[in-house]
Amino acid sequence: MPARRPKAAPAGPIVVRLVEATGDSTKSWDAAVLAAVKAAKVKTPVGVEVGRLWAELDGAKLSRYHASVKVAYREAQRSPARASR
Repeated sequence: MPARRPKAAPAGPIVVRLVEATGDSTKSWDAAVLAAVKAAKVKTPVGVEVGRLWAELDGAKLSRYHASVKVAYREAQRSPARASR
């Protein structure tokens, strides 16, 4: 499936920034990754890189899942201000 393209192209160049975040869940690693993306407080994330997964043990069972991620988002770059003459 081809990548989706935005309907309206923003003016100026686009910059992709990364925010690091961690999340945890008692359900699964997927839920921990989603919690980390939510904790990053990014309006429109475009991707996520999972850096580290770990869990707490309760006897022989996993009790809490943790994820450390980098969340990517696009940001329009500002044009340099022009000096008035």
